[in-house]
Amino acid sequence: MARNVVVITGTPGTGKTTIAKQLAMAIDAEYLSLTQYVKKHRLYRGLDRQRRTKIVDLARTRRSLKGVLLGVKGFVVVDSHVSEAIVPAHLAKLVIVLRCHPKTLEARLRAKKWAANKIRENVLAEILDSCLMAAVGYYGERKVMQIDTSQKSVRKCLALAKSALIGKRPMRRIKVDWLTRIEKEGLLDRYLK
Repeated sequence: MARNVVVITGTPGTGKTTIAKQLAMAIDAEYLSLTQYVKKHRLYRGLDRQRRTKIVDLARTRRSLKGVLLGVKGFVVVDSHVSEAIVPAHLAKLVIVLRCHPKTLEARLRAKKWAANKIRENVLAEILDSCLMAAVGYYGERKVMQIDTSQKSVRKCLALAKSALIGKRPMRRIKVDWLTRIEKEGLLDRYLK
């Protein structure tokens, strides 16, 4: 079975939509926003009142999406922070987890006017490698790569993604360890209060 899906995942604010759309254009692939797909097909199972968000029905979404992905000729770039349990692992050629320094991520989310509790929750998720661990746990380490978007331009991130996808050179495996880094920078207490 063809592996024709590139998954772009990461904590909100890391640049998923920008990178996913640019990559889809660069490789002449279809772009699929999982958030928009779920919304369009009403694939929810309830409401998280505390977070004021709808809860995605993972099983229904997985079934629905599998049919769509199998019907696409060529590549599909899927953009979502919950894609690790929805895109069937056997269809994924590459999973790119976008990472961002917690201080930069916090600034990006503030600029989007997010509520303080949502900012804190997402910054902590980034520090604790939440999206990375979920992706590696579901897809396996060999299919997953990380790109730190904190200081890189969209163009540089795109070049790294394309190079990993076409396999001209081996994927450069970077290890992002925000916990150690922010501790060295004296920022750990700021995020763990």
